[in-house]
Amino acid sequence: MTQPQFDIVVFGATSFVGQILCEYLWQRHGLRGEVKWALAGRSKSKLQQIRAALGADAADLPLLIADADDEAALHTLCDQTKVVISTVGPYSLYGSTLVKVCAETGTDYCDLTGEVQWMARMIAKYEATAQKTGARIVHCCGFDSVPSDLGVQFLQEHAQQRFGQTCNNVRLRIKSMRGTLSGGTVASMLSKVGVPCRSSRGQGHGGSFRALPHTWRASA
Repeated sequence: MTQPQFDIVVFGATSFVGQILCEYLWQRHGLRGEVKWALAGRSKSKLQQIRAALGADAADLPLLIADADDEAALHTLCDQTKVVISTVGPYSLYGSTLVKVCAETGTDYCDLTGEVQWMARMIAKYEATAQKTGARIVHCCGFDSVPSDLGVQFLQEHAQQRFGQTCNNVRLRIKSMRGTLSGGTVASMLSKVGVPCRSSRGQGHGGSFRALPHTWRASA
């Protein structure tokens, strides 16, 4: 089997978050850094604009062209990378084929989704395949989960230090927020309008997802 030439491919590099991610990768790894990466999306001209915005030195950054519904093109994309980061939402409309292909090809995958019903469908359809190929499919790597994950980590470490034990259960409440919603987030919200209520039942705590038993380990 041919070794993938990229460590990371940003699929949806022209999106709001995709552009931020590309700027980060460029600043951290550049063109010839230890991590090899590429921009991907459906529009070559828009990808070229994003690359140009990174500066003249980024002119040789690779561009991969693939539409979210083009399974053959996505197979070609996945064959070239170890990890795909998808910023293409709403995921319920544009994300399913890529998850399928990553599961089949053993390509690691992460996204920004917070669409619980869609995640439940992806798990039901492709978990067994991903387990066979070794693909690691990781949803919810955006604002929907990262602050809560880090919040739980901080709280548990503090509880361990102060009380000598961690909390059995943690619930999150948001008091205030800054910033605005991106176009992709708004589109994801609108895509849920009209979804039958019955399709959402059982999707909350104790429904489609459950917390697996684990032992808390403080960070080093």
